[in-house]
Amino acid sequence: MSVHHAQHPAAPQITRRATLSLALAREGPAVVVEVGGPVDMATVDPLVRLVDRLLSGHAPPVLVLDLSAVTFFCAAGVNALLTIRARAGSAGCTLVLRRPSRITVAVLAIVGLTDEFTTE
Repeated sequence: MSVHHAQHPAAPQITRRATLSLALAREGPAVVVEVGGPVDMATVDPLVRLVDRLLSGHAPPVLVLDLSAVTFFCAAGVNALLTIRARAGSAGCTLVLRRPSRITVAVLAIVGLTDEFTTE
């Protein structure tokens, strides 16, 4: 007599992807974009689109990206920051990174861009 064991299907795991949060504030003539959550391939487009909208027409003299609540940062985030910096410069706007999170600072250091951005 042989016994066959049927494997039970694994319970489906539901994972919720962390989402990017973006909030706007004004500080005098500067516009501040507070960025929270992961900055990766799935989330950089809304960030860049928001900055494009802010820069179209009458761009603020200073654009501050508050990165203190960024929880994940990768090459897509680096490319987004480089794109934003170039577009801000073309619009006559100064880009400032405010309190970049530890992961953001680490990745920028790894790729040698730490000194390429104005930070506060």
